Amino acid sequence: MTKPIHTVRRQGLSSRRASAHRESHDALGPGSVLATRRPGAIPLFLALILTALTFLVTGCAGDQRAAAPAANQVAPVKAAVPAQIAVLLPEAGQYAEAGAAVRAGILAAQGASGQGPEVRFYPSRDPAGVPELLRQAAANGASLAIGPLEKEAVDALVVQPALPLPTLALNQAAGESSPTNLYQFALDPEDEAADAARKAWASGYRSALLLYPASPWGERLANAFQREWVSRGGILVASHAFDPKVPDPASELLRESFAGSALATPADCLFLVATAPQARSLWPRLLANVQVPPPVFSTSHVHEGFLDPEGNLALMGLTFVDIPWMIASDPADPLSRASLERASGGIDPRYARLYAMGIDAYTLVQHLEGLRMRPGAYLDGRTGRLSLDNRRRIQRELTLARMDSLGPVRVTGNGAAALIQDGVQSSGGGGPRLAALNP
Repeated sequence: MTKPIHTVRRQGLSSRRASAHRESHDALGPGSVLATRRPGAIPLFLALILTALTFLVTGCAGDQRAAAPAANQVAPVKAAVPAQIAVLLPEAGQYAEAGAAVRAGILAAQGASGQGPEVRFYPSRDPAGVPELLRQAAANGASLAIGPLEKEAVDALVVQPALPLPTLALNQAAGESSPTNLYQFALDPEDEAADAARKAWASGYRSALLLYPASPWGERLANAFQREWVSRGGILVASHAFDPKVPDPASELLRESFAGSALATPADCLFLVATAPQARSLWPRLLANVQVPPPVFSTSHVHEGFLDPEGNLALMGLTFVDIPWMIASDPADPLSRASLERASGGIDPRYARLYAMGIDAYTLVQHLEGLRMRPGAYLDGRTGRLSLDNRRRIQRELTLARMDSLGPVRVTGNGAAALIQDGVQSSGGGGPRLAALNP
């Protein structure tokens, strides 16, 4: 039987066992029996005592009512604090570095929490052996699990009739059915493309030109954008697949698409699927072929995540969706990217988003029950605004940013379309306002 290789405990866990104390909202008020007694019916000194008690009780009731949420507000849901969380991650092979990044994020979140559950790590060497690892973790006292990260291992969990404990997988299986206590959390590129489409729609655009590399990856993202765009009533004016090795902005198509004609609706925005090198090649030529820079939406793949002033200048004004952790940099936040890079001596940009995923996974796994019980609730995480759909999959709403000379800048507010027309795009983001859960 495989033994866990590492255990991390937080001090003071036993003192936090507790008790979810619930305060009553049925306080005594002016209409209560004590408030309506006639002093003449009892001795004077008792009347005075009872009168004083009435004021005290009524005052407490007022405080209690003030603390209670209003009828149209949703009371925050507190996290369940488990005794132990099992974490299943690869420690060898092609996913070892990715697993190490997730692990570092989990440990950073645990350290910042001050007090929290014990965390035990299990190496997920063999995807087929992951169900047995979960059984071992449950026998060792775990009440929640994070992982596995490998898609093949998640596929092995999906076909199980039941899991021994609620599990937050860090990838997404292809199938729709799964055990009722399996939750799936993935940084899916296709989800980014769909979110970019939602943000373009929320910004007021209705017709789009689509440029993407002629590759399986490019086609998947292009299809994801198109599905979301068309489902909302958007018009796809034209699409062009360019050579991934020699990106071509399709100059004539660009001019025709944005100029319009008697036979075609002009495009009012462009969706670009590209890697950072492809975008640096395409973006300047794209701008040279149109009289007014078009509103452009892309995914995080145009942002490599490291300081590159020359590359930033080549992408100046390009907008894209990304996780908040890659855009915001609050030095006062101990879990911000800037703070953690100072503390650790640097984070590999290739795995930075997985580091943020580890931070969110630690918090998210403790809120699964609250998210499940409260449809429409969300957590504002490092990888986006996180909510749970009816398939128990975590949905992410990302941040819209624009590339500036010093790097990406978050675009906020409702004036998305106006800022986009300035050549530096913006969006307040689409989607309904949901009820927040307390982290």
